[in-house]
Amino acid sequence: MRINIKNVRPIIMSSILFFSFLLFLSFLEACFFKPAISPVGIWTYPGGAVEPMSMVFNADGKLTFVGGFKKFHPATWKYDAKTQKLQIKISNYDKSDNECGDYNEEYSCLLYNSKTDSFESKWTEKTKSLSFLGWNFLRK
Repeated sequence: MRINIKNVRPIIMSSILFFSFLLFLSFLEACFFKPAISPVGIWTYPGGAVEPMSMVFNADGKLTFVGGFKKFHPATWKYDAKTQKLQIKISNYDKSDNECGDYNEEYSCLLYNSKTDSFESKWTEKTKSLSFLGWNFLRK
Protein backbone atom coordinates (compact mmCIF):
# COMPACT_ATOMS: atom_id res chain seq x y z
CA MET A 1 0.00 0.00 0.00
CA ARG A 2 1.34 3.34 -1.01
CA ILE A 3 0.65 6.56 0.98
CA ASN A 4 0.12 9.73 -0.95
CA ILE A 5 1.79 12.64 0.91
CA LYS A 6 -0.80 15.07 -0.45
CA ASN A 7 -3.53 13.18 1.44
CA VAL A 8 -1.55 13.01 4.71
CA ARG A 9 -0.48 16.66 4.90
CA PRO A 10 -3.96 18.06 5.78
CA ILE A 11 -4.34 15.45 8.54
CA ILE A 12 -0.98 16.41 10.05
CA MET A 13 -1.79 20.13 9.87
CA SER A 14 -5.20 19.70 11.50
CA SER A 15 -3.64 17.56 14.27
CA ILE A 16 -1.02 20.24 14.95
CA LEU A 17 -3.71 22.93 15.03
CA PHE A 18 -5.87 20.85 17.38
CA PHE A 19 -3.02 20.26 19.87
CA SER A 20 -2.00 23.92 19.66
CA PHE A 21 -5.58 24.89 20.51
CA LEU A 22 -5.57 22.53 23.52
CA LEU A 23 -2.28 24.02 24.70
CA PHE A 24 -3.71 27.52 24.35
CA LEU A 25 -6.81 26.55 26.38
CA SER A 26 -4.68 25.14 29.19
CA PHE A 27 -2.66 28.39 29.22
CA LEU A 28 -5.88 30.43 29.48
CA GLU A 29 -7.13 28.27 32.32
CA ALA A 30 -3.87 28.69 34.24
CA CYS A 31 -3.93 32.47 33.81
CA PHE A 32 -7.57 33.41 34.20
CA PHE A 33 -9.38 30.66 36.04
CA LYS A 34 -7.37 30.50 39.25
CA PRO A 35 -9.42 29.47 42.26
CA ALA A 36 -10.54 32.37 44.39
CA ILE A 37 -8.43 32.99 47.46
CA SER A 38 -10.59 33.50 50.51
CA PRO A 39 -10.60 32.95 54.25
CA VAL A 40 -13.66 30.66 54.10
CA GLY A 41 -13.45 28.19 56.95
CA ILE A 42 -12.70 28.16 60.66
CA TRP A 43 -9.85 30.22 62.07
CA THR A 44 -9.00 29.43 65.70
CA TYR A 45 -7.06 31.02 68.53
CA PRO A 46 -5.88 27.85 70.32
CA GLY A 47 -6.00 29.34 73.80
CA GLY A 48 -3.42 30.55 76.26
CA ALA A 49 -4.09 33.94 77.84
CA VAL A 50 -7.82 33.28 77.39
CA GLU A 51 -9.98 30.33 76.42
CA PRO A 52 -9.85 29.13 72.78
CA MET A 53 -12.03 31.06 70.33
CA SER A 54 -12.80 30.92 66.63
CA MET A 55 -13.80 33.07 63.70
CA VAL A 56 -15.99 31.22 61.20
CA PHE A 57 -15.89 32.73 57.71
CA ASN A 58 -19.00 31.47 55.93
CA ALA A 59 -19.10 31.33 52.12
CA ASP A 60 -22.13 33.64 52.07
CA GLY A 61 -20.10 36.52 53.58
CA LYS A 62 -21.26 36.11 57.17
CA LEU A 63 -18.71 36.00 59.96
CA THR A 64 -19.48 34.20 63.23
CA PHE A 65 -17.44 34.47 66.43
CA VAL A 66 -17.36 31.38 68.66
CA GLY A 67 -16.03 31.47 72.23
CA GLY A 68 -15.16 35.16 72.21
CA PHE A 69 -15.99 38.48 70.55
CA LYS A 70 -19.69 37.52 70.52
CA LYS A 71 -20.60 41.16 71.18
CA PHE A 72 -19.52 41.91 67.59
CA HIS A 73 -22.45 40.01 66.03
CA PRO A 74 -23.70 40.44 63.39
CA ALA A 75 -20.52 40.56 61.34
CA THR A 76 -19.79 40.26 57.61
CA TRP A 77 -16.70 39.88 55.45
CA LYS A 78 -15.72 40.32 51.80
CA TYR A 79 -12.57 39.81 49.79
CA ASP A 80 -11.42 41.81 46.76
CA ALA A 81 -9.12 39.62 44.64
CA LYS A 82 -7.81 42.58 42.60
CA THR A 83 -6.53 44.52 45.61
CA GLN A 84 -6.00 41.39 47.75
CA LYS A 85 -7.89 43.10 50.56
CA LEU A 86 -9.95 41.34 53.19
CA GLN A 87 -12.59 43.57 54.78
CA ILE A 88 -14.60 42.76 57.92
CA LYS A 89 -17.53 44.78 59.24
CA ILE A 90 -18.60 44.15 62.80
CA SER A 91 -21.22 45.54 65.17
CA ASN A 92 -20.66 47.21 68.54
CA TYR A 93 -17.05 48.26 68.02
CA ASP A 94 -15.94 51.44 69.81
CA LYS A 95 -14.14 52.56 66.64
CA SER A 96 -10.71 53.00 68.17
CA ASP A 97 -7.52 52.25 66.30
CA ASN A 98 -5.64 49.04 66.96
CA GLU A 99 -2.01 48.14 66.39
CA CYS A 100 -0.33 45.38 64.41
CA GLY A 101 3.20 44.13 64.19
CA ASP A 102 5.11 43.90 60.94
CA TYR A 103 3.17 42.37 58.05
CA ASN A 104 4.53 39.55 55.93
CA GLU A 105 2.85 37.27 53.40
CA GLU A 106 2.02 34.57 55.95
CA TYR A 107 0.74 36.93 58.65
CA SER A 108 -2.30 39.12 58.10
CA CYS A 109 -3.31 41.77 60.64
CA LEU A 110 -6.75 43.37 60.56
CA LEU A 111 -6.50 47.11 61.14
CA TYR A 112 -9.53 49.32 61.73
CA ASN A 113 -10.16 51.79 58.89
CA SER A 114 -12.40 54.62 60.08
CA LYS A 115 -13.12 55.73 56.49
CA THR A 116 -14.82 52.43 55.64
CA ASP A 117 -15.88 51.63 59.24
CA SER A 118 -14.36 48.19 58.85
CA PHE A 119 -11.29 46.11 59.61
CA GLU A 120 -9.01 45.54 56.62
CA SER A 121 -5.88 43.59 55.79
CA LYS A 122 -3.90 42.28 52.86
CA TRP A 123 -4.76 38.65 52.08
CA THR A 124 -2.85 36.27 49.80
CA GLU A 125 -2.79 32.53 49.14
CA LYS A 126 0.19 32.35 51.54
CA THR A 127 -1.70 33.81 54.52
CA LYS A 128 -1.62 31.30 57.39
CA SER A 129 -2.29 33.51 60.42
CA LEU A 130 -4.89 36.21 60.96
CA SER A 131 -4.51 38.74 63.78
CA PHE A 132 -7.68 40.37 65.07
CA LEU A 133 -7.55 42.82 68.00
CA GLY A 134 -4.29 41.29 69.21
CA TRP A 135 -5.30 37.63 68.99
CA ASN A 136 -3.72 35.35 66.36
CA PHE A 137 -6.07 32.94 64.63
CA LEU A 138 -4.87 29.96 62.57
CA ARG A 139 -6.82 28.08 59.91
CA LYS A 140 -8.23 24.92 61.43
